[in-house]
Amino acid sequence: PRRLAGLLAALDETLRASAAELDLPRAETELQARPSERLEPWPLLEHAWATVAPQAALRHVQARFRPHADPRQLGTVYGSARWLGRMLVECLESALVHAEAGSTIEIEHRPDGPRAQIVLRGCQAFASERDGASWRLVLAILDAHGGALRVEHDDDRRDLLIELPTGAPHQADPELGLAQAQRFASDLAALRERARRQAAPLTETPELPAGDHR
Repeated sequence: PRRLAGLLAALDETLRASAAELDLPRAETELQARPSERLEPWPLLEHAWATVAPQAALRHVQARFRPHADPRQLGTVYGSARWLGRMLVECLESALVHAEAGSTIEIEHRPDGPRAQIVLRGCQAFASERDGASWRLVLAILDAHGGALRVEHDDDRRDLLIELPTGAPHQADPELGLAQAQRFASDLAALRERARRQAAPLTETPELPAGDHR
């Protein structure tokens, strides 16, 4: 059984590397358009974990989510839901592959000024040379969104930290600045209009019919 498990793990790593190599040029081509969907980071993270949950169950690995603020109040990001989701799945899969059976991956989401941080604490994600293709794919996706990826060490703990800009579309190309600014202004106007409508019943006084002095 141990030998079979080792062979299956090696096959899984080969398939992951091949998929990342194939998708890298596809991602770079699709992300040249700088997609600017308005996205909530927390649902993206939850969906990514749901994608790898069956694999985590087979490896007897669990996740513990630790938001540092109300997820509904965290800043939004702009980009491609498909590729940002793929980036998170790649990070979680790498953490799973290198996790010990029965362990728990701690996942934090915390605001940091104009950026959102997603941290996989105490994990060995991308700790092997065999993660090279996946690492390059993740970096390409983050670069297209103005984000960053780094590994931090605290004593004997190793954390993977993902950063994404929040609050406005990433302006990587000056020629697209106007279109992105218009999209952001449109979203902001829609949010203000919704807030105005929600507040209206509390602040507006209904007009009484003529002659009605009740």
